[in-house]
Amino acid sequence: MSRPDLLALTPQALAALSNVGLVKRAQKELEQGKGPRVEELPDGTVVGTFEDGVTARLLPGRGIKDSPCSCNATLPCRHRLATALAYGAFHASAAPPASAPEPPWSPAEVEDAELERALPPRVMERARATRARGFLARVRRAGPDTAVPQVALATCTVSFQAPRNLGLARCDCPDSPRCEHLPLAVWAFRAADAKDATGQEVSVEVARERVDDTPGGAALDTAEALGRHLLLEGAQHTSQGLTARFAVARAGLEEAGLAWPLTALDDVEALLGAYLNRSARYTATHLATVLTELFARPRAARRQTHVPPRAVLGLDEASETRLGRIDLLSLGARLFAEGRERRVEVIFADASARGLLVLRRDFAPPRDDEAPRDGHQLGGHQAIAGTPLEMLARGVVVSEGARRLPNRLVEFATRGTLKGHSVLPQSGDWSRLPAPLLVQDVRALEETWRGRPPRFLRPRQLAENVHAFALSRVVDVTYVPGAQEVHADVEDAAGTAFRVELAHRGVAPGALDALVEALTGARGAPRYVSGEARRTARGLVVEPLAVVCADAGVLVLDLQPPRKAQASRISSTPPPLPPLQAVLAEGEACLADAVHQGLRHVPPGWTARLRAVALRARALGMKLLGEDLEALAARLGEARASGSLAQEAALTRAWVEASLGVHVAQERLGA
Repeated sequence: MSRPDLLALTPQALAALSNVGLVKRAQKELEQGKGPRVEELPDGTVVGTFEDGVTARLLPGRGIKDSPCSCNATLPCRHRLATALAYGAFHASAAPPASAPEPPWSPAEVEDAELERALPPRVMERARATRARGFLARVRRAGPDTAVPQVALATCTVSFQAPRNLGLARCDCPDSPRCEHLPLAVWAFRAADAKDATGQEVSVEVARERVDDTPGGAALDTAEALGRHLLLEGAQHTSQGLTARFAVARAGLEEAGLAWPLTALDDVEALLGAYLNRSARYTATHLATVLTELFARPRAARRQTHVPPRAVLGLDEASETRLGRIDLLSLGARLFAEGRERRVEVIFADASARGLLVLRRDFAPPRDDEAPRDGHQLGGHQAIAGTPLEMLARGVVVSEGARRLPNRLVEFATRGTLKGHSVLPQSGDWSRLPAPLLVQDVRALEETWRGRPPRFLRPRQLAENVHAFALSRVVDVTYVPGAQEVHADVEDAAGTAFRVELAHRGVAPGALDALVEALTGARGAPRYVSGEARRTARGLVVEPLAVVCADAGVLVLDLQPPRKAQASRISSTPPPLPPLQAVLAEGEACLADAVHQGLRHVPPGWTARLRAVALRARALGMKLLGEDLEALAARLGEARASGSLAQEAALTRAWVEASLGVHVAQERLGA
C-alpha cells in the first residue's frame, strides 16, 4: 500500500510540523547521499534505516512527532524528517505506472468515529460543547493561494498538512494536534461543503443547536444606556463619577462573552479618561466613531443582518489565547508620541494563519530631566528580553508559548532570558507570504474590500488593513513642503498604479528622508513596501511602515536617522479634497462636535451648521444621508421643546442613524 499522506508532505509542510533548520539539514543529507534506506511494510509503516544504525518508523495515521525513532528524540528529529522526504523518491521507483490522479481530498471526509479514535474523550467532549454553542470559521480549500486545506477559527488556525492523516494536522495552539480545534475544523469543512462546495474561501457558522437571536441582550442594553447618556451629556460634561456605570456595563459584557462591544466600551472609557487628563490621545472624532460602533453592533445582531450575530459581537473570541509554535515575520513598526511617553507597535505576519499580530511597547525617559528619545534613538531600546527594538522590527521571531489577545496584540516574555522565543534576521524576501498578506494586484484587494461589512461590524483587530505590496516600478516621488508629506506613485507586480503617502511626525524625524531614499533607488531597487492601506477618491493609498530594497534589506522607516534626501519633484500644494469627501468630512466633524459638547448642550449655531451639511449632501446626490441629518436637526428641536425622556431617546437614535450613514458613505467612497 502507498502512503498518500507522506507523498503530500512538502518541505514547507514538514517545517510547519517541526522547524526549518531540521528540514534543511535533512534535505542537505539527502543531497549528499546520506539519506536512509527506505522500505514500506505491508501495514503501511515506512521504515528509514540510516548508516549509523538509527531507524525511524513512520506509522500510518500518526504524526511525525508520534512516530518512533531509535534515536529516542521526543520531538521531530532529522531521521523522521529525512525518511518522510525520501519516501517520495522511493515510491516513484517502486510504484507501477501512474493511473488517473485521485480527486482532491477534503477534511469533510473524516468521520466522527475516526476523530474519536484519534483524540481523547475529554477533547471530543470540549469540541462537542463548542459545537453546541455554535462557532464561526473561515474555511480555505487547497488552491493557488493555499497549499493545504485550512480552517481559521476565532482562536487559532488548523492546517491539514497531508490527506487522510489526522496525526499530520497542525494547529497553532499549544496542544496541537490532539486538541479540540481539530474536530471543529472538520465540522467547519462539512458546513462549508453544504453551503458552497466550490468556493476557495467560505465563511460558515457551525451550530448543532440553534443560537440565540440576541445573545447577551441585557448586557447590550446596559452598554447602550450608558452610550445614550454620553451622547446627551458629551465629553465636556462627563465626570469621573461614571466609573461605576462603566464597571457595571463591562461586567455584563464580560459575563456574556461579547468581546467586541466590550473592547469598544473600554475604548470609550479610555478616551474619556484621556480628555479629562488633557491627553493628545483624545479626539472628538475618535470618540464619535467608537460610540457609533457601540450602538451599531447590537443593532446589527438584533436585526439578523448578513453578518452572523456571533461574528458582530465577538462571541467566539477568547479573552486570551496561548499560542503554540509560531514563526512571525516583521513587516515594520510605527512610533507614537504623547507628551514624554513613546509607544511602538511592531507588525508581524503569521504566514501559517494568514494573519497579523501586533507587539506594543511603551517607553518613557527614566529621569525627568532627560529628553524623550525619538526615531532611531529608540531602536536600541529593549523590546523583548535581550532584543533591541530595531532588530525586532526587521527580523523574524520564532516563538512558543506567546499569548494573543482578541484584538491581535501578542505578548512575549519580557523578563529574564528569552525562553521560548528567538529573534533572527530576515532577508526581506516577502515573496512567500500568502495572499492577502502579500498583495500582487491592488485591484484584487479592492475587490475583496468591496464585499466586506462596514468597519464597525468587522472584528476589532489591530493592523486590519496592513499589507505587504510587491513593487514593479516607482513612477514619481513628490515632496509637498506645505503639508510636510511625501507622495509617491508606484505600480504593483501586475502593473496597477497606487499611491504611497507619508506625513512628517516629530517622533519619526528620519522617516520621510528614508522613504525618499528607498523609493528613488538610493538603497537599491525597491522590491516591497508594507503599510496600512485605505481606499480614497484617488485610488488605493498606502501609509508605509517599511520598504525592502535590494541593497539595504528591510528599512523600518520610523527607526531611520534623519538624512538629506531629495524627492524627484516638489509640489507646492496637496491635492484638494473632492466635493463628496469634503461634505462627509464636514458631517463627521459636526457629529463629533455633538459628542464632545453633548446633544443637550450644543449651541444654536450647531443646528444651522448641520442643516447646511444636509443641504450640500442632498445637492450632491446623497439623498438618504441628507434626510438623516435633517431628521437629527428636527429631533434636537423637539427634544429641547419637550424635554421628555422619549424625545431624548429619539434624538440619540437620530444621531446614531446619521453617524452610521456618514461612516458607511466614507468607507464606500474612500473618504
